[in-house]
Amino acid sequence: MTSDSPAVLFPVTVVGGTNMDISATAHSAVTAGDSTPGAIRYSPGGVGRNIAENLARLGVGVQLVTVVGDDAFGQQLTAMTAATGVGVDAMMTAQGQRTATYLSMHQPDGEVAMAVNDMEILETLTPEWCARVPVLQEPQPWLLVDCNVPQATLSHLLGLGRTTVVDGVSVAKCRRLTGLLPGIYLLKLNHLEAAALSGLVIASLEDCAAAVEYFLASGVQQVMVSFGASGLAWGQAGAGAKFRRARKVPVLNSTGAGDALLAGVVAALQKDPAFDSAIEYGVACAEITLSSTFANSPDLTDSTVRHHMSLNA
Repeated sequence: MTSDSPAVLFPVTVVGGTNMDISATAHSAVTAGDSTPGAIRYSPGGVGRNIAENLARLGVGVQLVTVVGDDAFGQQLTAMTAATGVGVDAMMTAQGQRTATYLSMHQPDGEVAMAVNDMEILETLTPEWCARVPVLQEPQPWLLVDCNVPQATLSHLLGLGRTTVVDGVSVAKCRRLTGLLPGIYLLKLNHLEAAALSGLVIASLEDCAAAVEYFLASGVQQVMVSFGASGLAWGQAGAGAKFRRARKVPVLNSTGAGDALLAGVVAALQKDPAFDSAIEYGVACAEITLSSTFANSPDLTDSTVRHHMSLNA
């Protein structure tokens, strides 16, 4: 946790994916079957882990419930996550299994040429496994879950009676929420995920607002649907959907912006239930992250977010 963070707020438990990101960018066009000079980097990743780190950077007390393998990546991820202020007592090690890993190869302009994800270990996050995790048995109010966990586990966690926030993660994985929407307090999706889960055609911010209304009518209390560089729609039960167009900001890396958005909204809601204000705070977190080379910006603190908001008021 950073030195200018406010006092620790009400605890949040995050359950979700943790993986090592390995990214290779070629110096010249990638040729299949040949070795291409380039730069290779690795860094901690995973939707749940990224959100947990951002929450800690914003001054929120957070515990991460996840699983890593008994390999070098697992040891590194645990140490790197703990160093950011996230509680790692519930980061379990699965013996004989590989830590989740995402490997991507990029062309010189940054376009992904190919990618492979190895997330099989996350299937061990079963309801039975969660029932043995002490932090999930405690009466802490806020629970944040990403859809990397199996559908049965999502159902189990939504049945715990906590204020539950859910990130859709991807088009394929957000479908695990089918039949579970009424148990969700706050749902965050991008426009592709929202279209897959709702069956609606979403081609504009206005369509995103219509999707927000759909999910509110399905029993979700608060909903956010992002549309990349175009902007964001949101709404809550008892109030109509709204949308805002994105501000122009320098973009060094779009990875992690959605994670920062959700972390910022949850952090803001810890102190003030006003959803519109929380959206503004979350957007500022996303903008700061877009201007960073890292998926988790080292500059993300409560004071820098509020300064950023004052500059753009």
